[in-house]
Amino acid sequence: MKNVEIECKLDANTPRAFHRAVHFLRVLYPQIISRKLHITDTYLDHTSRDLAARKIALCVRNTDGKWEATFKTRTQVINGRAVRHEETIPLPQVKNLSQALQQLAGQKRWGEMDLTDLVPQFSITNKRTIFVFNYDGAVLEMALDNVTIAVLGRQFKMKEIEVELKRGRAEQLEKFMQLFKRATQLKPAKISKVKTAEYLLKLLKK
Repeated sequence: MKNVEIECKLDANTPRAFHRAVHFLRVLYPQIISRKLHITDTYLDHTSRDLAARKIALCVRNTDGKWEATFKTRTQVINGRAVRHEETIPLPQVKNLSQALQQLAGQKRWGEMDLTDLVPQFSITNKRTIFVFNYDGAVLEMALDNVTIAVLGRQFKMKEIEVELKRGRAEQLEKFMQLFKRATQLKPAKISKVKTAEYLLKLLKK
């Protein structure tokens, strides 16, 4: 599936950040319900790191036993907002990472990407809580991400809040974010989970 992903990222590594976000939502939407997901993203590249050089983030995602492959064109996070192209393909027969790598290798290519000889670079394990709601005619999804990044045998923890535009106009997302940031005093994220992992990978390889 192809689409353009538009989302705003907030730094949640401050006291009670998740509590402030949930409180804000429950004031606006008293009946809102949450859904919890357990996600492991394993990011892949060749030993030459050519995908990273082309600013392509390719990962295999396991969400509570459901496997899929996704690639995104990586962009800078500017004032907490990220816009990027995204494609996803399901991997319905896959049960583990090894099978996912084999299936991708068997496909050989995905657009201009070579899917053979891919090597895991790092993984991001995410205990995610999501809320989906309507705001000013738009459908938005807020994700509270409690993350562990695993890079070269080391682990790093961080928290992030993402608000993604699922349907509607970018202006509606911006309007919500202005209200949300003013009420919660949360600050835009300066660096994403993936960018953090990439930075740590480069640092640890030195």
